[in-house]
Amino acid sequence: MAAAAVAIAALGVPAQAETLTLDQAVQRALAFAPTVASAGAQSDLSAAMVREARAPLYPSLSVGSEYAQFPGYSIAITNGGLSDAMLALNYTVFDFGRRMAAARAALYQSEADRFGVHVARAQIIFDTTVAYYDVVRAQEIERELVTDETRLKRYVAVVKALRRSGRAIANDVLKVQTVSNSTGLLRSSAHSDVARAIAVLGAMTGRFGPSSDITVAAVSGLPAWPGQDLSRNPMLEATQRAIASAKSSVQAAERERYPTVKLALTAGWQGINPQHTFTHNAGASYDGLVSMPLFDGGLISAHIDEARAKVAAAQAQERQVELDLRKQLADAELRYRQARDQLAMLTAAEPTAQDNFALTWTRFLGGGNVTLLEVLDAFQQVEQLRLARPDQTFNTRQAAAQGALVLGLNQ
Repeated sequence: MAAAAVAIAALGVPAQAETLTLDQAVQRALAFAPTVASAGAQSDLSAAMVREARAPLYPSLSVGSEYAQFPGYSIAITNGGLSDAMLALNYTVFDFGRRMAAARAALYQSEADRFGVHVARAQIIFDTTVAYYDVVRAQEIERELVTDETRLKRYVAVVKALRRSGRAIANDVLKVQTVSNSTGLLRSSAHSDVARAIAVLGAMTGRFGPSSDITVAAVSGLPAWPGQDLSRNPMLEATQRAIASAKSSVQAAERERYPTVKLALTAGWQGINPQHTFTHNAGASYDGLVSMPLFDGGLISAHIDEARAKVAAAQAQERQVELDLRKQLADAELRYRQARDQLAMLTAAEPTAQDNFALTWTRFLGGGNVTLLEVLDAFQQVEQLRLARPDQTFNTRQAAAQGALVLGLNQ
């Protein structure tokens, strides 16, 4: 019976909500986000293209067999037929660096696409971090409003007692009750804000169930400003690799005008009819070829101009990316400094407002020359200061996260 009672009691306890830390939320978002997988696929494609560009640097080896008859043609020309089984090796001995330039262009593009993975990861980390901080802010505001609502209910009871003793009027009860009801509405709205913020965070981490089964761990302290060095930003590094790739493409296009030396080796059987071929005509051949274009209708010049245009476009893109990043960094730093200043002012102003309310409330209870409207005004001043703190704390954290994103620290 005792064991059954314990089991029933355990079943009656509601399931505890899962508590997520910021690191856990980020790791789940990275594992769930499709943009990271997409960027990874593009990086894999670029790596394969690098191998494709390097393949011409090595000899190619192939086998082939052929048997043909030409009954409709003169035997003096066809010799009656053709049969062969050959092993062939082809190799470009020298091309003035054209293949190497093409391989370097593909390698730099692969590095640029690999930085694209870092860009996707950094954006997911930033979005998840901001969503996490938004949940923390919403929960702090809800807790503050719950505390205010509880305090106001006590004040309503006190004013009602004063009304019964003749030290307050009916209008005073209505005023404090109205403020209490308004705070209750704000508390209900804050609870909905918490649910929405948790739903957003849950969607980012692949959790689409009820939001009540997720809570977040409290965050203490404020982050420092991450700095000013843009050299680690993956977008900027990707544009730099794109410039290097375009310049290598120019070199590859220019090398198309230079001579190319090729070597071909074959070994096997080649003859007229199969029986005679494979009995008497086993042998080998070698061939050396030097070729150089003299006129191609402007094809090579077009390739060079295209590659140079890509260099100019990549350089312009680098300048644009750097300009945008510096603008974002300046804006984030300004918001960070402003939020820190606001927090400092709130820290300095809140004790004074608390003392003012305590004094006003005490004078009202003591029958001093203070109206309840002045008491409620002092209370609302304290409430505004306390509710402003979570907002400014969130602004500080969001701006710092934005700065870390711009500087490439969230990879």
